[in-house]
Amino acid sequence: MDQTGQMSLGSSPGGAAAPADPGERADALLAELGYADWRPGQREAVIAALEGRDSLIVMPTGGGKSLCYQLPGLASEDLTIVVSPLIALMRDQWLRLTQAGHPVAMVSSAMDEGETWEALESVRSGRAKIVYCAPERFASRAFLDAIGHRKIDLLAVDEAHCVSEWGHDFRPDYLRLPQIAERLGRPTVMACTATATVPVAVEIAQRFGMREPLRVRAGFDRPNISFDVIALEGKGSKARRQALLETGLADPANRPAIVYCGTRKDTDEVAGELRATGLRALAYHAGMESNERSLVQRRFMSGGEDAVDVVVATNAFGMGVDKADVRSVWHMAIPTSVEAYYQEAGRAGRDGLPSRAVMLAMKADLGRLVRFNEQRAGDPDLAIAHERGWRAYHAIKDFIYGTRCRRVALLAHFGDRRAETAPTGRCCDICDMLDWLPDPDTIAVRKPARSGGGSGGSTAPAPDLSPDDEPLFEALKKWRLRAAEGKPAYTVANNKTLASIAARRPAGRPALIEISGVGPSFVNKYADDVLALVAEHEGPLAA
Repeated sequence: MDQTGQMSLGSSPGGAAAPADPGERADALLAELGYADWRPGQREAVIAALEGRDSLIVMPTGGGKSLCYQLPGLASEDLTIVVSPLIALMRDQWLRLTQAGHPVAMVSSAMDEGETWEALESVRSGRAKIVYCAPERFASRAFLDAIGHRKIDLLAVDEAHCVSEWGHDFRPDYLRLPQIAERLGRPTVMACTATATVPVAVEIAQRFGMREPLRVRAGFDRPNISFDVIALEGKGSKARRQALLETGLADPANRPAIVYCGTRKDTDEVAGELRATGLRALAYHAGMESNERSLVQRRFMSGGEDAVDVVVATNAFGMGVDKADVRSVWHMAIPTSVEAYYQEAGRAGRDGLPSRAVMLAMKADLGRLVRFNEQRAGDPDLAIAHERGWRAYHAIKDFIYGTRCRRVALLAHFGDRRAETAPTGRCCDICDMLDWLPDPDTIAVRKPARSGGGSGGSTAPAPDLSPDDEPLFEALKKWRLRAAEGKPAYTVANNKTLASIAARRPAGRPALIEISGVGPSFVNKYADDVLALVAEHEGPLAA
């Protein structure tokens, strides 16, 4: 029994010894926590921790990183320190473990003085086997005094990409963690992240001075998530973006949902527009009071009568929020990097069921990212951030406007260069028809609720074409109507795609598939018909 009167993980009734073999011990610990199977990479990570070996764990969001340090932490009488920058993540994990009867403590800035004292006392006395904290906590004398009474056998660093100056979310407080590890007697270090590229992972291991660490790099694919990127530009694009969001969220199959916006103002406005359509939507951003944000999070996590279907948030929300049944994640603004996008999109479908990640990308957002990088150009203290920002800008731009499978592009970014993937359902807008949303170019938009509500019938104008291209464009529209076979015409191709075909006049399949909106599925079904129409109309041919 441990000091709380509960049986410790790894012990047996009647005082029987735990298995000596680390693999057998890991399997026994997994069963004691009530899990039937390991996820890829978990068993190796737990065995490494039990053997006192450093490890670098790179797993996708929802891949089960937390079990890698929780299980060995609960199995030991010594202290495991879990460092995370995310109070929401710490609270979710702490609450789940304490409700299950496990001796775990948390120390965060959101706690009052009495709660903090009680948590530190549980660490000091030996009752707590795991303590969650933010990196800033190591500047507190009271915290250092409490952990100073314990032998520390594992330092688990979550969101470890924050230690890399080339990571997408670098935080200076994380740079001190390698020195803190030495001050603590250099316990075993487990660095965990969901979004480290290969160079970032190498830097993490180097900063912590890891010698021959276990490297777990689980597959990055989330086969149950479909990835759609809808590029919007021109007059009325903001209204059409909102209309697409409202149409998508009107389907209960796409809720609960998280909608990410670029600014606090946009967050409040989008949430208000969604409420005007009858959806239970609330905003979440750093400009709100802490208790307001906590209430929004609780209502989103709960399933009660006051539950919220949609949270519209800045990137302050979602990191570490462990809600398994999020059916869709929407980006109303272009994220600053592919890493940030994939981490946020990964909040969808953590229960393994079909889910969507949708980016509604306005070209104007690229200008915002350019200005952000230019502002850092003249500051020598931000030189690395400036080089990193431009690299991230080009990567996210290539992802949005590229023509290869979204899933393959994401995996390649993280060094997972498999040639083929196996999504459990729909893959992406490149590989499959975008047939679950209206045509982005001609969708009807509502008048904003803030100006009186009501429903309008305005639509986006047809793409601008030269007089020489108009006949081919009209011929393609007529063909599209026949090819749709009674379904909405946009399920074959939208006006923007047809206009691009008419303007570029591809001479063959390689040129055709380079056009935005044309994917392998389109080519397989319609290439012969489309290329025949192009050949019938005179004009310059694409190379």
